Amino acid sequence: MVGALLIIVMGVAVFLLDEESLRHDISPNSSQKIGSDFTLYGKTLDDEDFDWESLRGKYVLVKFTATWCGPCQMEIPGMLEAYETYHDRGFEIVSVYVWEREPNANATVKKFVEKEKLPWLIISEPLTKKAGQPPQGETFGIQGVPTMLLVDKEGKIFAANTRGTRLQQELKKLFSE
Repeated sequence: MVGALLIIVMGVAVFLLDEESLRHDISPNSSQKIGSDFTLYGKTLDDEDFDWESLRGKYVLVKFTATWCGPCQMEIPGMLEAYETYHDRGFEIVSVYVWEREPNANATVKKFVEKEKLPWLIISEPLTKKAGQPPQGETFGIQGVPTMLLVDKEGKIFAANTRGTRLQQELKKLFSE
């Protein structure tokens, strides 16, 4: 009981942290900085090449995540709300599943996505690695999950650590302009 309460308190605390205290999610040596160009690659759950250029002209939330990550799962309701509210207005979400520990990681991710009924684009790091491409977690300097980046219509990162209510605030600003 105490353990469950501790997990809940820790999860709530994560939502209350501001951007400065979450900077550890991306390596300081990473090229992924506010204002920098962002290009995502990889394989979808169906082993198809992911086409980042097809999202040009849209605002995109990129979430580095894992099926075993409790705080990652806590983000899903807010992401679903954002997707339902803004998708028709030019907003997309791409979840990149990294650091999966299961022997058949792609099947684990597929099962999770189906269970959660996630309507957005999914990239599988295990399939990406299998295709000979470098793992996204390493390429982008991801040090913790969830790591969430907002990318503008021109493909530049304009907000990092857009978790919890911050995601809703950023989208409300973007789409009220």
